[in-house]
Amino acid sequence: MRFDDPREPAPYLNRQDQRRLLGMVAVLSFVVIAVIWAARPASWHWLIPPDNETALNEADPESDLDSAPRFESDQAPPASNPFSAPETPLKQNDSRPVANTTGSPVEIPEDWLEDVNDQYIGLRADESDSYYRVLAHVTRLDEDLLSRSARSDVLHVNLMHEPERYRGELVQLKGTARRIVPLDATENQYGIRKLYEIWITTDDSGSEPWRIVAKSIDERLPVGENVNAPIKAIGYFFKQYSYASQGGMHIAPLILSARVDSNVVVRVAPSGTGLQPYIILFAAFFGLGTILLVSAYSHGDRLFQTRMKEQFPPVDDEAQKVLKKMEGQRYDPTDVLNDLPDDQVKDNAIFLQSPSGGEGSSSSG
Repeated sequence: MRFDDPREPAPYLNRQDQRRLLGMVAVLSFVVIAVIWAARPASWHWLIPPDNETALNEADPESDLDSAPRFESDQAPPASNPFSAPETPLKQNDSRPVANTTGSPVEIPEDWLEDVNDQYIGLRADESDSYYRVLAHVTRLDEDLLSRSARSDVLHVNLMHEPERYRGELVQLKGTARRIVPLDATENQYGIRKLYEIWITTDDSGSEPWRIVAKSIDERLPVGENVNAPIKAIGYFFKQYSYASQGGMHIAPLILSARVDSNVVVRVAPSGTGLQPYIILFAAFFGLGTILLVSAYSHGDRLFQTRMKEQFPPVDDEAQKVLKKMEGQRYDPTDVLNDLPDDQVKDNAIFLQSPSGGEGSSSSG
């Protein structure tokens, strides 16, 4: 007789299992993408607005940073010595206090700016004391106080046409830095040793620059003759700064500031713009799809188990006991046949083969 093994290998690579594996890979990919998206702070600004507008170090993609010309090294006055030779002896009065004597700590007393004159190129030597005094004063003020007190309505044209009216005003600027270079301070009685010169353009100034002199700058800002970086600063308008360039004489408002910071704008959708229903609907569909997918996989697993049980039924307990009892013993199959009655052997036409290799047969009739 021919005895064939009716068992078939488990269908681990059939089409149904391949579809299931492909679906699991797709779900895993979606979960990874969702985790990456959820890890970005900007993804949750619709729910929790950011505390400030400089959370990310990316420039505003909609701002035209290249609209104004870059400044070459010969288009601005030299930075090694900002003060010209004195027309009158430099005032030396160590007893003059830095502290403000007006009612508000941000207001500059008029006597501090008595020696400032807009009719000369660059800075005069007799303006040195006022220059460093204002810088020392703005450095000592609290940043929150400066932010609350600074004016944002003062334009470039105002300072060009009415410098006397706005001299000593605390102004707030936001623009694009075109040049940022270190500036060595001249000898002064206020302990200032190093400054930074920043040339910027703003939306209201067009191609006309501003000149900012600051005690420090944001470490994220680049330093060089030709830069392109959004900045913001708060400082006092000191004077109209006249300088010679290849195109002739030019004038720029001079602002004295404690620090120039990077102004990286983050555009966020304000809360309450109608995005919440779409987010909730998306979450509901995602949850429902996950539940259906898990249910389909569970149902498929149950069908697979049922089919395997039908194809490979469990072994009989009695047969297991007999096989266990026969372990380690040797049996001759002919002994079992010899114990059968002769009529059963004849009825079933069983052919026997002796251990010595001879053949014996028993046939009916």
